[in-house]
Amino acid sequence: MGISRIAGAGLLAIVSLVVSATGALAAPPVHEHSGRYVDRYADDYILDLCGIETITTVTEHWTLTTYPDGTERFRVSRTFVSDDPRLPIERGAGMTTFLPDGTKVVHGSPIRLQRRGEGIILLDAGLAIFGDDLTVRGPHPSLGADLADYYCPR
Repeated sequence: MGISRIAGAGLLAIVSLVVSATGALAAPPVHEHSGRYVDRYADDYILDLCGIETITTVTEHWTLTTYPDGTERFRVSRTFVSDDPRLPIERGAGMTTFLPDGTKVVHGSPIRLQRRGEGIILLDAGLAIFGDDLTVRGPHPSLGADLADYYCPR
């Protein structure tokens, strides 16, 4: 029995070395960063949704990490501010994971709308998993809502 324990321990040590060496040789994830990005554009989204022509300034920074299995993680923090003061300011921060099977997992606060002088009028926060079924944890009132009710002036 003593010899089999020693042989088992030796085999375990060899397997551990092989697994460690294989892990060390595996391709590392690839990281891409945007730095701070600012852009101004004619906002077609607001034009289509509310019928208002406006210029919007977006400020964001993001990181995209791509793993060897095809999984991608996109972390972003952004703010959209329209030149039209009647329109809300949109902020969002979070992480979206795109899995190889097509599932999308969103963590954080992807949409927070603040009407100037009124405070927050819409807050999505928590977790949402878009796969074969939809799984939601936390408030996500934008899912299935008519967003014109939130974005467009009353």
